[in-house]
Amino acid sequence: MDVLLVEDEALVREIVAEGLYDDGLAVVEAASAEQALAMTETAGAPDVVVTDVNLGTGMSGLALAEEVHRRWPEAGVVIMTGNPAGVQAHTFGEQERFLTKPFGNARLVSAVRELMGRSPR
Repeated sequence: MDVLLVEDEALVREIVAEGLYDDGLAVVEAASAEQALAMTETAGAPDVVVTDVNLGTGMSGLALAEEVHRRWPEAGVVIMTGNPAGVQAHTFGEQERFLTKPFGNARLVSAVRELMGRSPR
């Protein structure tokens, strides 16, 4: 799978997924970090995880990013949030990109493609 998209708000998840699909990327959608990790059991490892920071109850997007790097060190992670103050303590690694909502689809696709080592269409 190209992208594992993790966003607890259905409308935001739908909009973000549509932009990724429109660029020809294979996307698997999840509403929580726990659901996303369970999906990898059948869908396989993602090339890139796109996750919101605040995912409601359960694991946060930052905790998910740490787990992704532990399981698949080569996978990229795009972390998105509407509240950048919530990620000030996070040190972003080479395989991570950060986007503040709202952002345009071109910025997201560019970040995903960069992490995949592919140029945008």
